[in-house]
Amino acid sequence: MSETVSPENEPIPQVAPVPEGAPTSPASDEASVFRGSLPLATKLDRARMELLDLSARNRLLNLPQARRSRMLDIVDERGAEIYRLLVGEGRRFTFLPGRETEEEKVEEGGAAAGDTPALAQPEDEAVDARGLVARHTDTKLQTRLGSEGLQRRLLDLHLDARTLEEEQGVNILFLALGTLVWTDPAAGGQLRRAPLVLVPVQLERGSATERFRLAARPEDVATNLSLEAFLDREHGITLPAFDAEAEGETDPFTAYVAAVAEAVHGRKGWEVRPDEVILGFFSFSKFLMYRDLDPAVWPADAPLTDRPLIRGLLDEGFGVEDVDFDEDVPVDPLIGPEDLVHIVDADASQTLAIHEARRGRDLVIQGPPGTGKSQTIANVIAAAVADGKTVLFVAEKMAALEVVKRRLDQAGVGEVCLELHSHKATKRAVLEDLKRSWELGTPRIGDDETLFHRLGRSRAQLNAHAERLHRALEPTGLSPYQVIGELVRLRAAGVAPADFDLAEAAPGWTAPERTALAATLDDLARRIEAEGPPASHPWRGVGLDAISPLDADRRLAEIAALERGLAGWRAEAEVVAGLLDLPAP
Repeated sequence: MSETVSPENEPIPQVAPVPEGAPTSPASDEASVFRGSLPLATKLDRARMELLDLSARNRLLNLPQARRSRMLDIVDERGAEIYRLLVGEGRRFTFLPGRETEEEKVEEGGAAAGDTPALAQPEDEAVDARGLVARHTDTKLQTRLGSEGLQRRLLDLHLDARTLEEEQGVNILFLALGTLVWTDPAAGGQLRRAPLVLVPVQLERGSATERFRLAARPEDVATNLSLEAFLDREHGITLPAFDAEAEGETDPFTAYVAAVAEAVHGRKGWEVRPDEVILGFFSFSKFLMYRDLDPAVWPADAPLTDRPLIRGLLDEGFGVEDVDFDEDVPVDPLIGPEDLVHIVDADASQTLAIHEARRGRDLVIQGPPGTGKSQTIANVIAAAVADGKTVLFVAEKMAALEVVKRRLDQAGVGEVCLELHSHKATKRAVLEDLKRSWELGTPRIGDDETLFHRLGRSRAQLNAHAERLHRALEPTGLSPYQVIGELVRLRAAGVAPADFDLAEAAPGWTAPERTALAATLDDLARRIEAEGPPASHPWRGVGLDAISPLDADRRLAEIAALERGLAGWRAEAEVVAGLLDLPAP
């Protein structure tokens, strides 16, 4: 079984060692951006920078050596042709291994390897009208690995991609087309490679015995957002936009690569390599958060810096809000039936959380597994939809999204959800979901007043029953709930209820009287436990309250004489029994 690798924590070999003092992620700064008296805009900018990794450890800026990482180099191919066939025509690719060499066997064993092994090249070098040889226009991707090593690498990529998507709900397997080679002054001018165009792909096969095929996913082709931010911040270079829908003599990939080459023209040691192709994991989710937190992309009439959460987190702090409801106060008198839009069961604490969320409060709801957090989230979503609001539900694990979606489906309101994760985030799937929800129309409830009246009446009946069950009755001060609970406890302990009637005065015992009687019974129970039951006590039947020593001596003499008489009677009885052939008494 392959090891699951997260692209953000996988040990990545570097093209060149990162020297001491090289730029690192701003997240390593000791001073937190949340402290100090800096302007809010400055704090926000520094907080955004903590989301970026502009160091050589970021594979979007510095591609690792494929032979020592979960990546696969595609060699002797043309990036523009791969883009045309894979993205433009939707063709599927297979993989062509190189010739297995002793050098590759060492490489697959984990040791360092040399340059590219020999490739299994076709003998036909005929070119087409565009001057391309046949191996550059077919649907076979050439690699450096031998057959076994290639299939092992593809299997690892396939399993890791599936696991990551199942856990995180997002695909991070891409085919990188083209690279930018740039020099890193912080590393003494060492060369780094950064991918340019990232095509979301998936590895497919019908069964375990079939070869893997590479297919483009129905998602947008992406550019290297981290590279764009890095070049803009560190070098003042603005990369062009990638237009996948552009029409003309030049395909979008070739046009973009040429524009990038123009943007970095004149930089010593910098080079655009359009035909370098790598299959591997690339994640820029943190960069998307970085871009979302850019004040420039927010509406002018609703700037990001005016958001209460941003101001509280970075500037003003969070004050103590007044609590409208005490946890010990019953919620039913405070929240009417018309405000209960729950779709699954909710207890009092969950009802309060839902009500507070509807009022716009910021909440942290926590608890161990099985305490109803997913039910509460489902109710909050349903309540917000009922209020005409739009809800964004975000989770780190896809399983959390699926649990809440399943609860919404079971309640019949799943159609209000638009799932924007994993394979469900394609354009076609999103449009179909939107169409289905649109055709459903506005949700309707038959007779609101009748429904709320019935709900209020049922709730009042249940509350009245609970109130009677817990009401303390005089003069005992005990409630039916307490009495029933004590009987259940005794039955669980194996003590059967006593089959006798108490005195007529028992129902009138006050709490102090009941306590005193219970203490007397406890004392009696301890004595019986120490001395045995009264029926077997030596003094059973004796009516004397006291006896003097002289009387005791007399009684002892009488008892001794009685004992001797009994012994004689027993001997005579045995003789008689023998004569009559009867058992001895």
